[in-house]
This record gives sequence, C-alpha cells and structure tokens, in this order.
Amino acid sequence: GLTEEQGKQKRHCTTPDPLSVDNLFKPRERSISGREMQLRSRRIYNKLPEVTKKKEEEKKRAISQTNRLRAEVFKKKVLDQILQR
Repeated sequence: GLTEEQGKQKRHCTTPDPLSVDNLFKPRERSISGREMQLRSRRIYNKLPEVTKKKEEEKKRAISQTNRLRAEVFKKKVLDQILQR
C-alpha cells in the first residue's frame, strides 16, 4: 500500500549520488565505541568542580538530616525516661 511506497522512496533518497560532495566525507571506523565515549564523557563530567561541589553538598545535607533525626530520637528517649520516673 501507501506505506510500502513511502518506504521505497525513503530508501531511494538515502543512497547518495556517486558524484555528490557528501560522498567525499565517508565516516571512518571509530577508534572507540559509543559506549566508551559515553563513559569517558561521564568521567570527565563527574570531575568538574561544580559537579563535585554539588555532590559534596548533597552528602553534607544527607549527613545533617540523619543527625537531626538521631537527635530527635535521643531527645524522645530521654523525655520518656524522665517522665517514667
């Protein structure tokens, strides 16, 4: 039907003309794979000063949150002990 004709047209359009300028710039074999590129850029990104600073702030925030919770639990325990006596 109609979709088959469109598919044929698309395939026909993607093959470059042998005399076209685009044919001069053939993609070479990549020296590293896409996955390796992703990992490399992620490593570089994670080493950026603003990113490391943000991670440190998140860690500090988490630590202070747990400390607050521990202090509340301790306070509650102490109040219970005092009120029971």
